[in-house]
Amino acid sequence: MAARTPGRRSPGARFPSVGGRRASLAPRRLAAAAATALALTFAGAAYADDVQQFELAKTRFDAGHYEEAVSRFAAMLDPANAPCERGPIEAEDKPCRLSEPGLIERARGLAAAALVALRRTSEADAYIEQILLDNPAYSPNPAVFQPEVIDRFTAVRARIRAQIEEVTRQRAETQRAERLRIAQGREDERRWVAELHRLAGRERVVAQNSRWTAMLPFGVGQFQNGDDGLGWFFLVSQAVAGGTSIVAALALASYENVDTSPRSSGQGGGPVQSVDIDALNRRIGTAAAVNRVAFGTFVTLVAAGIAHAQITFVPERVSFRTRPVPPPPPSFTAAPTISVLPGGLYGGLVGQF
Repeated sequence: MAARTPGRRSPGARFPSVGGRRASLAPRRLAAAAATALALTFAGAAYADDVQQFELAKTRFDAGHYEEAVSRFAAMLDPANAPCERGPIEAEDKPCRLSEPGLIERARGLAAAALVALRRTSEADAYIEQILLDNPAYSPNPAVFQPEVIDRFTAVRARIRAQIEEVTRQRAETQRAERLRIAQGREDERRWVAELHRLAGRERVVAQNSRWTAMLPFGVGQFQNGDDGLGWFFLVSQAVAGGTSIVAALALASYENVDTSPRSSGQGGGPVQSVDIDALNRRIGTAAAVNRVAFGTFVTLVAAGIAHAQITFVPERVSFRTRPVPPPPPSFTAAPTISVLPGGLYGGLVGQF
């Protein structure tokens, strides 16, 4: 290969060949330029100066100024340099570092190709290793790279195959862990939405209790405080005691109204006592005793129930009741759009899934 000086290309210089084969770079450069234009058209995430810096170096590579191209690629791939900033390039020689991963990979590939052309294969292999370790599925495009460069990729891939497989395994594990994390996040979100739906379907109701209500008998105070068990106990026991007292009082009154005066036996006979006084007195005593015991029990239970309701008084009771929840919005929405552009009026439809 003819010797070259930095920034100059010898007349008629061609890319180095293997096995005596020599081929012109012109068709490949046209294909590379077309691929570059297509890639830059869709590289929306790349910074403007990233693209400009890359194009400045690529122009040197296309012109065959490999030394200068390698120098520029090395500067834009050097992590010690500051990242390229947006805006026009004020000084072409000001080095800056590429930030867009796609341009970094392409810059390494062109730098390796330039180094192969300069017979600096060990330096080219370093760039190729970085490309393959960052992207194990990378395959050099025959329309862009000469066979000599593709051969270097093949040789380097075979030499670091174990490293590539380890990187591939680690990335597969990382992707699997990321998928599991995303799936877990979706499950957590589903549970969160279900919990929100459950909470939205419950309405909190606060009932203010009254101490005056707690003064009522028959377990009213206990029911108001939410103690249903004691409420039923006082309700039933006071009702039984009060009912027994009332029945005993009615029986006592009926016994006391019994006519105990003697009656005539008729046909000139003397007066006859028709009521057993002793038995009546026993009934009266029994009814009076039952009335006193039942009434005392009733009063005791009422006092105990009121005292308990006042001691355990709950100012307010919180309860929940269900309420309807609106259905989720439809998964697809669409809306018409109208735009005024040069050349006419345009309409469209915007949808969201």
